[in-house]
Amino acid sequence: MSSLVSHLLSLEAVYALVGTVLLVFAGLTFLDRRHSHRLGTGFFWLTFGVIFIFGGILPSWLTGLLVIAMVAIDGAGRVSRGSDDIRSTTPLQKGRRLGDRIFLPVLVIPIVTFATAAAFRLSGLDVSRGALVGLGFGSVAAMIVGLALTGGTVREMMQAGRRLNESMGAVNILPQLLASLGVIFTAAHVGDLIAGGIQQIVPDGNLFLLVLANCFGMALFTIVMGNSFAAFPVIATGVLVPLIIKPYGVNPAMAAILTLTAGSSGTLMTPMAANFNIVPAALLEMRDQYGVIKFQLPFALTIWSLHVVLMWLFIKFL
Repeated sequence: MSSLVSHLLSLEAVYALVGTVLLVFAGLTFLDRRHSHRLGTGFFWLTFGVIFIFGGILPSWLTGLLVIAMVAIDGAGRVSRGSDDIRSTTPLQKGRRLGDRIFLPVLVIPIVTFATAAAFRLSGLDVSRGALVGLGFGSVAAMIVGLALTGGTVREMMQAGRRLNESMGAVNILPQLLASLGVIFTAAHVGDLIAGGIQQIVPDGNLFLLVLANCFGMALFTIVMGNSFAAFPVIATGVLVPLIIKPYGVNPAMAAILTLTAGSSGTLMTPMAANFNIVPAALLEMRDQYGVIKFQLPFALTIWSLHVVLMWLFIKFL
C-alpha cells in the first residue's frame, strides 16, 4: 500500500498523466476527418505523449530521435489546429450562465498545489517536488470541478482541450526543449567562455561595464532560451559570481535577484517565451503573431535599463 501511495505521489505519475492526456488528444485528432493535417498532427502529439509516459525508461538516444521526429513533422508544416470551432462544440456556452463561478476550476489548481506542497513539507519531503505533484493533482481536480459546473461530458472536455492544445501548436514543446538547452549550456561551461570574453573586453575595475555585461548577457540568454530561470545558472556561474560578487563583496541575494529580474525583461522580447508571447496571440487570433512582443518591447527595454542602473548604484554606494 505504501509503495502505491509513493508511486502516486511521484513526478513520474504526473508525467504519465500528462502523457495520457496527450494520447487522448492524438486519438481525437486521428478521428477528426475534417482536420487538414490529422495524421501529422496526431503523430506529433502521440509521440509527445509517449515521451512523457515512457521517457524515464526509454534510452536517451531513442528519446532524442523521437524529439527529432517531432521537429521534422512540425518543420514539414504537418501540425495544425482542427477544423471545428471550439466555441460551438464545447460546454463553454453552458458555462455562461454560471457567472463568476466559472473561475472556480482555475482557483482549484493553486489551492491543491499549495496544499500538496504544504503536506510534503510537513512530511519532511521535497517541497518543490510536492508543488509539481500538486499541480498535477490540481489539474485533475479542476477538470472534475469544471465538469460538475458546466454539466459537460468527458468527451466534450477532451475535445475542447484538444482544440485548445492545437491552437497553441508545437510551441508547447518549447519549455522542455529550452530546459534541456540550459542544462547543455551549463555542462558545456558556456558561462566560463562568456566570462573570459568579458575579462578581455572590460577594463579592470570598471564596475559599470561589468554590471552592464552581466545584465546584457542575462537578457540575451533569456531571449535565446525563453526563460530567465534557465539562463540564470549560466550567467551566475560564469559572470555574476566570479566577476562581481567575489571581487566586490556584493550581497549575493541582492545581486542574484536583480540579475534574474533583468533577465526577465528578455522574456518580454522573445518568441521563445511562447507561453507568454506567442500562445496569447494564437488564442486571441491576433493578426500579428508577434503583436504582444512589439507592444511589450519599449517597456522591456526600460525595465532592463533601470536594472542596470539600480544594480550599479547598489554595489557602488551600499
